[in-house]
Amino acid sequence: MLYEFLVFLSFLQSVIGFTLMSSSVMAFKKPVIKRIVTGFAVMIFGISMLSYTLFTRGIDAVDSFAVFVILLIQLSWFLICSRDRFSVSLFNFLTFVNIYIAISYMSDTLSINFDGSAFVGVRIAGRLAIYLVLIPLLYQFVRPPFRRLVATLDREWKTSAIVPLMFLIMQIIVLYYPEPYWYWTRDMWARVIIAMLYLLFLAVYYLLYIQANAIVEKYDLEKRQLLMAQQEKLWESELAGYQEARALVLQQKHDMHHHNELIVEMLRNGETEHLIHYMQSVDSALEAQPHRIFCSNSIANSIFNAYFRRAEAEGIQMTFHTSLPEKTGIDGIDLTCVLGNALENALEGCLRLTEDEARDIAVTVKFIDRRLRVQVENTCRSDIEFEGELPLTQKQGGGTGTRSIVYTAERYDGTAGFSVKNGRFMTQIVLNGNENSL
Repeated sequence: MLYEFLVFLSFLQSVIGFTLMSSSVMAFKKPVIKRIVTGFAVMIFGISMLSYTLFTRGIDAVDSFAVFVILLIQLSWFLICSRDRFSVSLFNFLTFVNIYIAISYMSDTLSINFDGSAFVGVRIAGRLAIYLVLIPLLYQFVRPPFRRLVATLDREWKTSAIVPLMFLIMQIIVLYYPEPYWYWTRDMWARVIIAMLYLLFLAVYYLLYIQANAIVEKYDLEKRQLLMAQQEKLWESELAGYQEARALVLQQKHDMHHHNELIVEMLRNGETEHLIHYMQSVDSALEAQPHRIFCSNSIANSIFNAYFRRAEAEGIQMTFHTSLPEKTGIDGIDLTCVLGNALENALEGCLRLTEDEARDIAVTVKFIDRRLRVQVENTCRSDIEFEGELPLTQKQGGGTGTRSIVYTAERYDGTAGFSVKNGRFMTQIVLNGNENSL
């Protein structure tokens, strides 16, 4: 009875360990709680089936299909909970199947000198030690770069599953054919081969990561060059605005004495009504300056001016509530990325509405306690759909703006969220400024 109970614990440990490993790098679908509960329900059903067979028919009846049930449970967990694209989920699933088989082999090798209940107990202890070390490492060191690759790479994932699939085939051949590894003797060359296979597994994955990271850096460089070009255009537009304002001031200064002479002449002649109309026209001319000061930050001010003029030309009402100093501890390129993409998305959202519909954008930007808080709210159509936490783009080749915002927020240990409520789309971003740059 003790033996069957330990075997049951071993099955349960396999399911829990595999689930925790895969969850350490997984992005969950929403609603998260509902998905997790459904996934656990499937696990309980699968484990219950194994347990029933184990305690009614014995271990021999379970050994033949236990691994397949465990893998089927984990496949169901991915299908229910994973928010990642199919190619990414397939890559993850096959990778963790390889890791699970490797852990099983190593724990069985550690307990090879024991029999019966002692064998199962030592195997459980060995797996537990491996899981306790591996799962935190996956979450702490593997998850951040992996999520970055998922957010950046696209078509590259379609061929990535070939790598873990090939290793899985190699493991099955080496470990189970012509005879399973638990029948091997200590001095068999197969043990050396499998050790070399695992080293090759780690080396290939490391090279795969280096190659993928190089692609990501290339994409990042292209994005930064694009943002720098965008920033340069904004500065050129800002400079043109300054030049127009300066020309207007010089002209008004040059004409000031003519204004004074005309005012004095009107006062002498008692033309009070004409004087009032004249002064009103002068005030209108003074206020008609192309450049506006929204905040103290020159980069943000250039972005706000550029999008305010575009919105004004399209008949879209745009209001600003901003308080942003010159120094924020945030790189200028990243600031351009966040503000430019948020305002671009808001402007495009309004332009999808007809002219007889309400079209407005409200921008709130505050810098408090070394944190940049951005909220952009705009009217929008009611047919916006979401894939996970990100809105699905409605233009071909789009969607990079929201992903760039999310990636930039993560780099600054911040957050980025998108939501739709009552016909209004809201973008909320928080970035933590670098204290050394303030």
